[in-house]
Amino acid sequence: MVNIWDYANRLPRVKILTATGKSFEGKVIAVLDALESNDDQDNMVVEADSGEINVFYPEEIESIEVLDD
Repeated sequence: MVNIWDYANRLPRVKILTATGKSFEGKVIAVLDALESNDDQDNMVVEADSGEINVFYPEEIESIEVLDD
């Protein structure tokens, strides 16, 4: 499990590999505390170039690669 809070201040462009082997590339637009997002867990919100937005939970993420901005 990765520490999503490492990406909270910089909000970089990333490539995420999920635990199921899928990848998603985009810009981190938010890292939210569970209480802030009315969710059970902290999460990372990433927007792809296409505009698609995905929410990732730490246990779903196998790895995060920071891409050049």
